[in-house]
Amino acid sequence: MAFYFRADDVPELRGLSKWDQRVLLRGTFLRERAISTLVLLLIVIGSIQFVINPLVESLAPGFRNNTLGYAAVLIVWLLALMSARDIVMMNILRPKIAAKRAEKQAAELAAAKAANEGDAAG
Repeated sequence: MAFYFRADDVPELRGLSKWDQRVLLRGTFLRERAISTLVLLLIVIGSIQFVINPLVESLAPGFRNNTLGYAAVLIVWLLALMSARDIVMMNILRPKIAAKRAEKQAAELAAAKAANEGDAAG
């Protein structure tokens, strides 16, 4: 199974606009998104406590007293972890994305067929 880093490269998302990709990836699978957010929260807290803080103290003692600089480091770390989570979830949810997209296309096709039959009858 291939691993993709960009939504445009995922076969199940090809042909969709950026907005449709975003809605499908972030707004459709709420249970999976909630679970991954809790896992992300635990990873962020643990990594800050046991990776970032010791690393900052060893490389630049007293940097944590610089509130703005330290906050910038933490925000960049959070955004990097969020991006990594989105990439992993995009790859894990590929079968569900394909099923959801097929379901949506079938519903659109059925609606178009019903509208077409209604026009023919009227």
